[in-house]
Amino acid sequence: MYSSVSKGVALLIFISVNGLISAADAQDKTTLSTNIAFSVQPQQCVTLRQGRDCFATINLQWQKSTELSLCLYQINQQSDSKQQVKCWQKSRQGQISIAFESSGNIIYQLRSIKDDHLLAETEIVVSWLHKNTTRRRRWRLF
Repeated sequence: MYSSVSKGVALLIFISVNGLISAADAQDKTTLSTNIAFSVQPQQCVTLRQGRDCFATINLQWQKSTELSLCLYQINQQSDSKQQVKCWQKSRQGQISIAFESSGNIIYQLRSIKDDHLLAETEIVVSWLHKNTTRRRRWRLF
C-alpha cells in the first residue's frame, strides 16, 4: 500500500513539473513569435513532378511596434547558400514580392543589421503531385 501511494505522489510531481516546463516553453515561443510579426503568402509551392522547379510569386511582410534596421535573407538548403534579398533602415514594417523558383524548400530569415541576430524565420515548402519515376513509358501501336 505504501509503495502505491509513493508511486502516485511521484507521478503527480512528475506531471506537475512537466506541465510547468511545457508552459514555460510555450510562453517563450509566444514571446518570440509576438516579438515581430512575419508572414509569407503562399507558404507552399506545388509542382507537377518531384525534382522540377516550382514557380510562384511570394509576398513577405513584417511588422513591429518599434523601429528596426534589418535585412531579409534567402537560405537555400540544397546548396547551403545565404543570399541577402532586401534591407530596411529604421522601419516599423516592410513588405516585398519575390519571384520564387526552386525545386527544394527555401528559408527566409529576418536578421538585424547591427549584430546579425535572427529575429524571425519562415520556410516555403515545395511539394509535388507525382513522384519522379525513372521508368519511361513507351507507346506501342500493336
